[in-house]
Amino acid sequence: MRSSLLLVLIGVAACGEDAVSSPEGDSAQGNRPDPRVIPGGGISDGAIDGVVNLYVIDEATRAPISGAEVRVGDLAGTTGVDGLFIADGVVGPQDIVVKAAGHRKELWIGANGANITVNLEADNTGEPPSATLTGSIPNLASVTVAHTKVTIVGYSQTDVLGDPANEIATPAQPGNPVAPNLCIGDVCNFSINTRTGKLALFATILDFDNKETEDEADDTLTIVGFAIKQGIDTATATGAQDLTLISDANTQTLAIDFGSPPSGLTTRGALVGIELGVDGVLLAGSTVGTSLKVPKLSAITGATGYRLTAIVTDGDEPPAQSIVLRRGLTGSTLAAGDWLALPSAITLSKQGGSWTNATGATVHSIELSQGATKILNVTVFDSARSSFDVPDLITLPSGPIEAAVSAFGAAGFDVTDFALDEDKTKIDRVSGQQTTLN
Repeated sequence: MRSSLLLVLIGVAACGEDAVSSPEGDSAQGNRPDPRVIPGGGISDGAIDGVVNLYVIDEATRAPISGAEVRVGDLAGTTGVDGLFIADGVVGPQDIVVKAAGHRKELWIGANGANITVNLEADNTGEPPSATLTGSIPNLASVTVAHTKVTIVGYSQTDVLGDPANEIATPAQPGNPVAPNLCIGDVCNFSINTRTGKLALFATILDFDNKETEDEADDTLTIVGFAIKQGIDTATATGAQDLTLISDANTQTLAIDFGSPPSGLTTRGALVGIELGVDGVLLAGSTVGTSLKVPKLSAITGATGYRLTAIVTDGDEPPAQSIVLRRGLTGSTLAAGDWLALPSAITLSKQGGSWTNATGATVHSIELSQGATKILNVTVFDSARSSFDVPDLITLPSGPIEAAVSAFGAAGFDVTDFALDEDKTKIDRVSGQQTTLN
């Protein structure tokens, strides 16, 4: 799935229940809090009973979006210069549609809060801003290997799963098949393209064994060491960013417990990160097995815990998959715990769709895109609903459209009272699959 958990929740839309007039026509009664912007997008301030204060803001800048076309149940209008539209005379959960030029359309189904903020993502964000850092790893020759030494330099990620800033590539240079953030041998003078902002650089040192055959299938890579440079701010960084080796005494081997993944998802893998707070999350390593060598938390300044991202798929392309995200782990065994089953019986068209909800999911979503253009997100907050119609306010383009159907699990996440800036870390499971609409 391409969509991140955070972005799917922020950018989804809805269709369904109509707006309902207030009892006895008295619009002054009921639940009428002062309008307020909910940080990062969200729903809050009590059930809908008379009014919905709907703010529309830009996901990247958090600025209000004026002139956005909106619909709350049957009530339609546009946002003012402050990004606010007030729907008066509505009671109960509503379906909310939001449309603004240059942004992905949103449809929230069964939203129930007197204050609602919809955070619109740009429909085509383009390439994320990047920086280029250079440096070396002094004393790399002191790390011994039995075969060929390979060192890969990476950068810490943001805390948003699926953030394009976490996927900035460092391509190989013309005439050299090796990317400049990958070194072979005892000398590593690297160059790496990174996201911007505060981050750490981290190198994984491996023993590469090709078994002296031309068959790549029998090649192995074994982790033998690590190096790190913390406290980098790309806005002010100058000169060489040299990494310091982490001694072998400051490493340990963690056990990975995949538990009992959903039936039929037999291809598995795990990513282990190290949480650094303001510097983001280091990717310490990945494995398809049940153990992984990583640095000890005590060896890295400011490390607060390990992060396990466990993934199981059906092996198809595109895959049906389930992902578990466990934060703040400090033990020697990282356990996936409970998994989320897949949404099933999926039927989608350019007019709408239906599915069977995944047991235990907090919300469901459908993301529609065409190439790099993000068209529409649908978020379903009502667990009793499992279908949607594309609103007449939204026109889908001709040609094939990619659709991702996802379920999200979030312990302690209240769909009637949340702010994504504060509550996004409650999201700990996601499952889904992709299809194409023609």
